[in-house]
Amino acid sequence: MVINIFSDNILFLEDLSQQIRINVPDSIVETEKLSEKADVLMLDEHYSNMPQILKQSKDIPIVLFSAKGEISDIADLVIKKPFSLNSFIDALKNNKLLPKVRHKECLLFKEYCVYPVKKEIFSSITQKNTKLTEKEINIIKYLYQMAPQIVSKEQLLENVWGYSAEATTHTVETHIYRLRQKVEMGGASQLIITENNGYRLNI
Repeated sequence: MVINIFSDNILFLEDLSQQIRINVPDSIVETEKLSEKADVLMLDEHYSNMPQILKQSKDIPIVLFSAKGEISDIADLVIKKPFSLNSFIDALKNNKLLPKVRHKECLLFKEYCVYPVKKEIFSSITQKNTKLTEKEINIIKYLYQMAPQIVSKEQLLENVWGYSAEATTHTVETHIYRLRQKVEMGGASQLIITENNGYRLNI
């Protein structure tokens, strides 16, 4: 596997490159220029030369490292910083970093890959795709954006439900419970953790 990594943060670039070379020994990591044989392109969100690289990358799968954790129309995968290096390396080593069927706007955490557009979540442990509702997708997207912070029920009401008249904190609890039951069946990892009367993604 040929991997291109680009970042203006030299420490981040060198550390990530070294960890990949050590733990995925059959990989070739290039950080100076875009390789014509690249299998995946990894970009830091603030990389200064990103527009030029994107023009050259054509159909190469793109992984974007972003502190905001927002979905992106340029990336196949968005990984929220800070992230678990062990989980990232394991996914890369086991060829599970990028799903077999790629689709723009994918959020990656733990063993999960969430597709907001397709309204699906994929678990690399169970190898199962689960259909989600629009509300369930919005819950995950907001928790992903706020991670690793704990999000209160009131915050979810405001940002996901918009304080609609019929929504209460019980509504939030019910949706979270059903979402966890739907996704975590069959041995998948815990999706959402309840903590201090709020919620956070298991990142």
